[in-house]
Amino acid sequence: MTSTAVPGNLFSARFYVSSDPKSGLLSTPMQRRLLAVPSLLMASIYETLQEEAGQASFLALYTFGRAWGKSFFERAQREIEAYYRCSVANFNAIQFFSLMQELWAVHGLGKVTTDFAAAAEGILRVTVRNSGISQGISSANPKSYSLEAGFLAGWFSGLTQENLAACAVDWTGAPAKIVYVVAGERHIEELQSTRA
Repeated sequence: MTSTAVPGNLFSARFYVSSDPKSGLLSTPMQRRLLAVPSLLMASIYETLQEEAGQASFLALYTFGRAWGKSFFERAQREIEAYYRCSVANFNAIQFFSLMQELWAVHGLGKVTTDFAAAAEGILRVTVRNSGISQGISSANPKSYSLEAGFLAGWFSGLTQENLAACAVDWTGAPAKIVYVVAGERHIEELQSTRA
């Protein structure tokens, strides 16, 4: 006997996040633990790292964000494939990016949208609204958004199996709206050199 039931929304906040009142732990339906990071802690990480490492803090944040984004993609991929019994590669773009928006929202990462207008040149424009990652930043320096840029580079590198990079290109509305470019490292280096 085979099941013909259509699975519901994996990343529904009511379904996806559960808590254990005894331990205070948050977890997913796959029993993976979730961590709630207060905005004060996020702001303190940025400030402390800047104080301790100066300009090197941006590279440290980007490197950490890249590793975090890639592992986050790999975990999400496993959960999506287990729940929907279908490879991520078999999802059409609309389904996948809709899931991506729901995944971002349920993890408190904000609302993410991807613009494919320059995809033929190998460039994606990613807008993050109400970012949970860049929430504590109070700087007008594009490198201040290195953690989230690294996170996006890691996420899209995991998705495409390509070595991609990212940088913030418009943060005038931060934290309500930050725009990033995700592309090959050469494109990002060129973009950053023209902004320096």
